[in-house]
Amino acid sequence: MSKPIPRIEHALRSALNGPARHDVQAAVGWDDSQVSRFLSGQQGVVIEKLDALVSAIGYVLITRRYLDAVATLGEVGMHCECARDGMGECGRAQA
Repeated sequence: MSKPIPRIEHALRSALNGPARHDVQAAVGWDDSQVSRFLSGQQGVVIEKLDALVSAIGYVLITRRYLDAVATLGEVGMHCECARDGMGECGRAQA
């Protein structure tokens, strides 16, 4: 069984092999040969271009703490009338 490709790698390969290739190239200032070398593992990304590269493929960097908070709000219900009225969380019995 083959090992799954990490998500960011998959996103970069898809973008650089698809119609967004020229937009991504422009964002990081690469020519076709640099894209080819990057995809084959012969070239890396300088730290100053990481934000531009990630942004060009439609991603943003957020912390796991932020995602955990959003997940908690989604689970509890950020618009929960019960909790806002002091009656506990919706769907949970009061102790």
